[in-house]
Amino acid sequence: MNTLPINLPENLTTYLQTQIESGHYATPSDYIQALIQADRDRQTRLETLALEGIQSGSATPITPDDWTQIRATVRQNLSQGN
Repeated sequence: MNTLPINLPENLTTYLQTQIESGHYATPSDYIQALIQADRDRQTRLETLALEGIQSGSATPITPDDWTQIRATVRQNLSQGN
């Protein structure tokens, strides 16, 4: 395993220490590794979604009626706590 020295501003150091003290992570290294892994997973997921979008074909224009329905669905989901 490689050692990588990093410098953090005080507010981030405090936050990191809080995460460790809360028991979520055993060491600063564990926390940094989890962040990097989550970022890598997010990047992979975004790339997959982008490729799916490209391969899905031409976009269908959204009409004003479509936007009305989308807004109604969002409002309904929000009112139901979704």
